[in-house]
Amino acid sequence: MREMLILSLLIFLCLISGKIYATSYKGNFNYIDPYKAVEDMDPGWNLGNALDAIPDETSWGNPKTEEYVFEDIKKMGFRSVRIPVTWVDHMGPAPDYKVDKEWMDRVKEVVNMALKKDLYVIINVHHDSWRWLSKEMKLDKEGTINKLEKLWLQIADRFKDYSEKLIFEIINEPTYEGFSEQEAGALQNEVNERILRIIRNSGGYNDRRLVVVPPLWTDTYKAEKYFVPPKDPNIIIGVHYYSPWDFTANWWGRKSWGTDKDKEQMDKDIRIVREKFPSYAFIIGEYGLFNGNKPAEWYYFDNLIRVAKKYKMATFYWDNGENYDRRNRVWRDEQAIKIIINASYGKRNAFLNPGILYIKENKVKDEKIEIELNGNSFVGIYLNGRSLIQGKDYVQESPNRLILKKEFLKNILTPQSYGIVARLSFKFTESVDYPLDIVQYKDPVLLDKPFNIISGVPTDLKFIIAFNGARLCAIKVFDAKTGRPIRDSWTPYLRGWDDFSVIDSQVIIKKHVFENLSKYQNIDSLKIIFEFLSGEIIETTLKVI
Repeated sequence: MREMLILSLLIFLCLISGKIYATSYKGNFNYIDPYKAVEDMDPGWNLGNALDAIPDETSWGNPKTEEYVFEDIKKMGFRSVRIPVTWVDHMGPAPDYKVDKEWMDRVKEVVNMALKKDLYVIINVHHDSWRWLSKEMKLDKEGTINKLEKLWLQIADRFKDYSEKLIFEIINEPTYEGFSEQEAGALQNEVNERILRIIRNSGGYNDRRLVVVPPLWTDTYKAEKYFVPPKDPNIIIGVHYYSPWDFTANWWGRKSWGTDKDKEQMDKDIRIVREKFPSYAFIIGEYGLFNGNKPAEWYYFDNLIRVAKKYKMATFYWDNGENYDRRNRVWRDEQAIKIIINASYGKRNAFLNPGILYIKENKVKDEKIEIELNGNSFVGIYLNGRSLIQGKDYVQESPNRLILKKEFLKNILTPQSYGIVARLSFKFTESVDYPLDIVQYKDPVLLDKPFNIISGVPTDLKFIIAFNGARLCAIKVFDAKTGRPIRDSWTPYLRGWDDFSVIDSQVIIKKHVFENLSKYQNIDSLKIIFEFLSGEIIETTLKVI
């Protein structure tokens, strides 16, 4: 009788608590179909370079994940989190491939933190894809798939009683070395079928749990060619989007994005899978930018989110710690996040051209600003909370164009003050406020004396540049005599941030750029050109000895 009373009391407490299980990690499983889940998950965020880091959570520079991370992303407006997990460094040998208890417990702990904040959560098998799955498949197909099955059997069993807000994702960005593209596509279809079978037969709520299944490379064009969805009503197709790579990664000198052709291509890239698989739910499980040209990045994000919404796809922003600083709990580019959130909630953002106003010292003039309203109405311009006066500080020539007056700009510029000297806030009816940075600059100066390069002995080249408010955006390196590129045969531009880095006033061109220099005959000098967003360039020539 006493036990019955206790049980009745527990049931009563659950009932009066309302959503006790809605924000819990274990408990009732309230089935949700994939399409509704995708709608509810949007927008999503990736906890990148954390549990997926190699070999441990803090190995790639981020601190140990704490509950406040999920509190902060939810406060910004994200509704879901994808938690990539790399397992291989925490697995035992064949035949069981047993996952270390400490690692499984840690994954569970982080998942619980996110679910506690009432976020949807996706967990996956992440860098295992290239660490062993794609490499070992050619050597032993059956043994490799069996290894993945053993891993998923453990993951599925550990989380089988979790609520519907926990979603599984089979594998991240599968490729498969040594197979033709067609063979690799068919192989991924087989992997999806077999792992899905393991999950469905693992007990608990896993027979109905939502599972993200990837096509080869998680690429839309590979999906259109080779992907065959498993016959299962509770799957979501997961693709990634980092196109065009020359812009998103700032490779080969690409600085901008946003022409009509760019937008048409983005629409086609996403539309191709929606048309091929019209009845399936989709997520874009990763997207992101590493370009450094913030206004162009914001414009790209806004367009991608709106295209995804057009085709009813949830998006998951890839953040490896470069934006959200997990130590200090600040967003390094909060404007990007505001634009993403606003667009995800169905609101239109307005944009300015130019996105940053560069003013050369002693060259002040009236400045024309074009406005892409996107259905908004212009409200006003503010500087430090003060409203600028139309007719005096600026003139609005049309709804889409205004002029910042020369006298106003002179008043906010200080001689010999370089960099961002003011930030104007443009306000609109529905858009997030647009921050127009006013940057004063003068010609950047290379402070180094010329030095030599020793052919066959590659080393990092370090240049000291007085930027004087200018911002470096691209570097070209080529044979000074013939113009022949030395990094990639089709372009003299280096691959942004892979081939060079900027630390304060020091620009470092990495030694691998020069590793093949000795194979070229008759190169006696290299020309290096530094390009800046303000339009300036610096040229220097180095002797090859």
